[in-house]
Order: sequence, then C-alpha cells, then structure tokens
Amino acid sequence: MQFERQQRRARAVNLTPLIDVVFLLIVFFMLSTSFVMSESLELSLPSGKAAPIDSKEVMQMLVRQDGTILHDSQSYTLEELDALLMSMLGSNPDQKILLLSGRDVNVQQLVSVMDLVYLNGGRNVQIDQDNF
Repeated sequence: MQFERQQRRARAVNLTPLIDVVFLLIVFFMLSTSFVMSESLELSLPSGKAAPIDSKEVMQMLVRQDGTILHDSQSYTLEELDALLMSMLGSNPDQKILLLSGRDVNVQQLVSVMDLVYLNGGRNVQIDQDNF
C-alpha cells in the first residue's frame, strides 16, 4: 500500500534581520575602536629630597617664558639648543641635565626642550622650578 505524501514547500530564509545585526556589529566596532596612537615621554619626578648640585657634573638650562633657553649665561633658541645638545650629548649621552623653569613657563615649552634632549640621545633629565 502506497501512501500519498504531501510535498513540502521550500521555505525562504529571510536575511533582513541577519543583515541588520551584522550592520549594527560593524557600527559598534567602528565606534569603539581607537586608531590614535598616543606617544609618551618618560619623566623622572623629583623625590622631594634636596641634594647638593655640582655645577660641573650637571648641565643646567633655564627655560624662559618667551621660549628662549639660558645655558652658561648665554641665550639659545630651540634650533641653536639642538646643535649644542648634539655636540654635548654625542660624546656623553649620560650627561645629567637639569631643566629649570619659572612660574609662567608653559608645560609645552618644557616638553619641547625635553624632546630635543631625548632626540639627541640624552637620558638623564630632571625638572625643577627656579625661584627667581
């Protein structure tokens, strides 16, 4: 005895909800991903203990508000300081450098000088506030 089978209709799969979910995931990952590379500069903070400074051992630079740098009672711009640091740090990269700043000096000015020191191979930089 043969039974008559009913033919099954092929169901169409609706892809619209799947496409919506995939689109939402793409938007979520695009908005939550950060493509900005942050650069950092290593800074040794002072310990709070005052140590005697030997002026022959430490290269002192005073950063002024107008952007000039004073070293050995001679004023330098950033370009001139770059040449000076290249000659001094080329022979001795472990030279200790003390950056002094006044109250009205911007942090950006200090970071620019520190960046020059690090780009020329310097490793020992400290910052202090000059009381003048």
